[in-house]
Amino acid sequence: MSLPEKKNCLKLREFTFRLLSLIVFLTFFCVQASPVSGAMNGTIAGEESPLIVDFFSDHDLSDATVRFEQPLENVSLVFTLSSGKEILKSETFQLGSVDRGQEITKVLFWGLEEDFKKDKESYTAQLSVKDGSKTLESRKLSFSYRNQYLSTLKIVDFSADSEKASVLITLMSSANLGFVQMPEPSVVDLDLKLLSGTDIIYSESLENVPVTDAYYKAMTWPFLLEKDRDYTALLKVHSHSPDITTAYTSKFKAEEKVELLDTDIDVDEYGASVTIVGKSQVPFDGIIRVVLTPEEGDVQVFEETADILTAGQEDTVGIIWQGVPRGDYNVKIYVLNLEGEVMDSHETVLRVFEPVAEINPSEESPAFGFQAALGILLCFAVFSGRKRRGKKEV
Repeated sequence: MSLPEKKNCLKLREFTFRLLSLIVFLTFFCVQASPVSGAMNGTIAGEESPLIVDFFSDHDLSDATVRFEQPLENVSLVFTLSSGKEILKSETFQLGSVDRGQEITKVLFWGLEEDFKKDKESYTAQLSVKDGSKTLESRKLSFSYRNQYLSTLKIVDFSADSEKASVLITLMSSANLGFVQMPEPSVVDLDLKLLSGTDIIYSESLENVPVTDAYYKAMTWPFLLEKDRDYTALLKVHSHSPDITTAYTSKFKAEEKVELLDTDIDVDEYGASVTIVGKSQVPFDGIIRVVLTPEEGDVQVFEETADILTAGQEDTVGIIWQGVPRGDYNVKIYVLNLEGEVMDSHETVLRVFEPVAEINPSEESPAFGFQAALGILLCFAVFSGRKRRGKKEV
């Protein structure tokens, strides 16, 4: 009886050992798996929350870009500007529903008076992304009225009009112990936005732009603008070293603009040839008017309709005058839109030696026109034949 009992005892110990080994293995597996599970949960939670991709602010404006990694139904962006404990401005943009992966950029102009800005030493701008009353993410940015400036670069000019926005950047020399050091090359990022009110209707970015001496860039608007509408161009310049971002704005009212090409204007006793070029993304629609003013006698006016032009397009208009008497004339050429506004003008002089006969189409009969054309052809044929015979005789 002792042997069977001993065998049972050994089996019980073996079972207990295997059970304990299994428990230890499971415990070890769970401990190892816990960090992985936590990392995944963190990743998912991070992906589901909105991400503030970019947030910039100074005492004039704030610019923010937010990307959403999951669809939401009641989203809003809250911009707040404060100085100390005093809230100077707060504005909310109601976005409503957003899709997964959607990026939204908003620009807010604080609209503070210039004198009021100078009274404050420091500011704090805050952006809050909300879903209903719940704050999903927020970011703060502190700055002073005297913002940091680009120590190695100088923005010589930034301007915008109905055709384009342009910027001119140069390097700045630094003085050290009475010696002027040569400016060091710099690298910048340019971020251009065109706004109508607070709506961004166009954006363009240039990254890693080298500035070795003077850098000029013109960016033409690739679409038509609405006449008499106010627009604002916003340019953010980010210097890589030092890491500083500054913003510049240029406001303009969209309007028609066209120019006469002075080097492509031809006026003689038979007429005028005028070339105009569009200089705006507001389409130009109008006429070319030529006014002949003699020393004595009546002023004569000739007009011709021009093609509809936008920026970069050209049109050459020909005007033929007839019945202009012999004499000297002061010639004025005008480009006018449909409202009669003068877009551009050019002035020159003209001497007519032999007046061009005036043809009245109403008095010209079809038979006479055919006979005249036939006569011209016959004269041309006779003249050509004589010229050929003359060459053979030689």
